[in-house]
Amino acid sequence: MLQKQPPASEKPDIASWFRTYSDHLHSEPYSFYAYLLEHEPLCYVEESNFWVASRYEDVNRVLKDPLFVREYRNAVPERQPKELPPPSKEWRPVNELLDNWMLFRDAPAHTRLRGLVSHAFTPRKMERLKPKIRSIAEHLADRIANEQQPDLIASFAFPLPVIVIAELLGVPPEDRELFKDWSNTFAKVLEGGDRPPEFVRQAGRAAEDIAEYFRRLIAERKSTPREDMISDLLAAQVQADALTEQELIATCVLLLVAGHETTVNLIGNSVLVLLNHLEQHARLLESPELTASAVEEVLRFESPVQMTSRLASVDYDIGGQTIRQGQSVNVMLGAANRDPAQFERPDRFDIRRSPNRHLAFASGSHFCLGAPLARIEGEIALAALLERFPQMRLADSKPNWRSNILFRGLESMHVRF
Repeated sequence: MLQKQPPASEKPDIASWFRTYSDHLHSEPYSFYAYLLEHEPLCYVEESNFWVASRYEDVNRVLKDPLFVREYRNAVPERQPKELPPPSKEWRPVNELLDNWMLFRDAPAHTRLRGLVSHAFTPRKMERLKPKIRSIAEHLADRIANEQQPDLIASFAFPLPVIVIAELLGVPPEDRELFKDWSNTFAKVLEGGDRPPEFVRQAGRAAEDIAEYFRRLIAERKSTPREDMISDLLAAQVQADALTEQELIATCVLLLVAGHETTVNLIGNSVLVLLNHLEQHARLLESPELTASAVEEVLRFESPVQMTSRLASVDYDIGGQTIRQGQSVNVMLGAANRDPAQFERPDRFDIRRSPNRHLAFASGSHFCLGAPLARIEGEIALAALLERFPQMRLADSKPNWRSNILFRGLESMHVRF
């Protein structure tokens, strides 16, 4: 049965949604997702030669099937490197980092890189971190207790994961502020789209600066090892599959950006959603044992990462369509997490929702390595704020969303106690 198409005036310009951030388009993306899910769950954007998958079943399938890859050379191995346009000089420092991120690699490189880092995120090590994270959260809550209308993003949601990931890596406390601009720049690099020349230069400088920073820190740890992740990875360099220095630098940058960007958004989005659903807020105050479930529902309802992408390595039939070899698929995690075929009443925020098999951390071989840490940070942060400030309310008239398509989070959020 053919789906009824909306009038042309109501049909969104799908290609424009992916070009660059627009407050009109992206501050409330769920009407766009609803359109995709109902009318074009798997659609082809001809002018850009990519597909958009929004249905939960299709998104999960693309993420899990090894026939969808991250590297173009694995998608179209018969195409010679000389056929590909060389990167611009300005982008070279950025590409040198991104090319060594496990996020953008396929097996066996991805398997090797992930395996060398995964020991730092075991359940036992995450459990040991809980008292430290709780202490950080309580300290930050104490610091804002007497402020009139604190910005919860700047004063709480941003510093908490930065302190945690910086301590894991072994970054000195006095250097943490350096990370904010670097991390924000890479967050914009990751979303792609149209970029002015000035941003390209800014990104290149940021890549050079952060690479040089970690190069110096790695040199220090070589001479004076400590109990941190960089020292652990250096100690493992006797292994045949150990990280090269460039891979180690790139991995540190990835852990910083991925370990900070998404968790800032998770904490901020948790508070925003709860204070916009006061009946759920009251329920959580009455039943704090639901905190973990509430965090899972925030991950589904306001996913910190809205989309990712894969490349087809063969002609692939899915959803009644054929994705050709080499074509890219934008998989819409935020849309899949609102799919009524998977979630009952998906636009309802319910901290008791069960089951809740959302895709906020993706799935398959690239399932988020830091998911256990993000969950712990989100739960502890939310618990600390609700315990300390049970009467907290929003002070802003409307959400101040960050101008980013890929990441969904707040630039600022003022509250009153």
